[in-house]
Amino acid sequence: MRLKHRVMNGILFQIGYPRVRRIIAKQKSVSDIPTALTSTSNSPTRFEIPLEAIKLMKEREDIEMKQTFPMRRMMSIMKNINLTIDSIPDNPVSPFNGTNGDFIDSLKEFAYSQGVDIIHFTKLPRDLIFREFGVLYDNAIVLAMEMSQEKIDQAPSQATFKMVFDTYDGLGIAGNRIAAFLREHGYAAQADHPLGGTALYPPLAQRAGIGYVGKNGLLITPKFGSRIRLAAVYTSIQNLPDSKENNHTWIGEYCKVCGLCIKQCPPQAILEETVMHDTGIKTDIIQQDCFEYFIQNYGCSVCIKACPFSKGIDAYERLKGVVEERLSS
Repeated sequence: MRLKHRVMNGILFQIGYPRVRRIIAKQKSVSDIPTALTSTSNSPTRFEIPLEAIKLMKEREDIEMKQTFPMRRMMSIMKNINLTIDSIPDNPVSPFNGTNGDFIDSLKEFAYSQGVDIIHFTKLPRDLIFREFGVLYDNAIVLAMEMSQEKIDQAPSQATFKMVFDTYDGLGIAGNRIAAFLREHGYAAQADHPLGGTALYPPLAQRAGIGYVGKNGLLITPKFGSRIRLAAVYTSIQNLPDSKENNHTWIGEYCKVCGLCIKQCPPQAILEETVMHDTGIKTDIIQQDCFEYFIQNYGCSVCIKACPFSKGIDAYERLKGVVEERLSS
């Protein structure tokens, strides 16, 4: 085992492991609040990437990370995950539960001013809340922030890895600020961080009409493809303009005939045939194969780079035309 690997292993296990466990315990404590909405027997179990990475490095000498972690960003991310829970007592005692179009416009404008690129609304099904976790409200404000196409095109690389953490941090900060904005206007809120959220974001964002979950297991959007990170803010506002339709379901048809992410995935971890579960959640990824490569190679991101939708809105419209032509023939 190389010296760098031993030092990284020691830092992660002695410092990172207990901190991450404390954060997870704090997040799970929301489920103890009497009014909290909790998971169901159909809910997925959250895969704890930091804990599993530390465990893997400790148990296997052949596992070695190439990337250098952006420590300042990591500290900010942990701070803001803690803030999602620590700020809950700041909620109004008797919060408003209704709003109007003017406030929604103000909310969107504020979100965009914080660097958010997409904001939609939907109801959070309890089946999407991870097991052992809880949220205060099922009124979900779903947020997305773009990841740089230039940096994604360099994946896997240190530059890509750093950019991904920058995006996680920026969106996490924005989510907490949006929650604070809601509280200032008399509404209760709970921010949910993009890294280690308490609900499964891709299908939630799909319900909100932001995009459609593709073969790579990620949400594909018209403007950015899957070059996004997702987060949510749950609020007491019961009459959010919930999206009732999703106009992007055709993406699933394109994914069936494309297969670029399958072909270009370095560990060949993307399944050709989707596995559908009784819960309605689908599996397209061999998690362990993906994870072992992901953790050693700058967080990978090759499936995002390979996806033709990640080239922008022109690609979206062009590929939509391909599907429409194929279905009409």
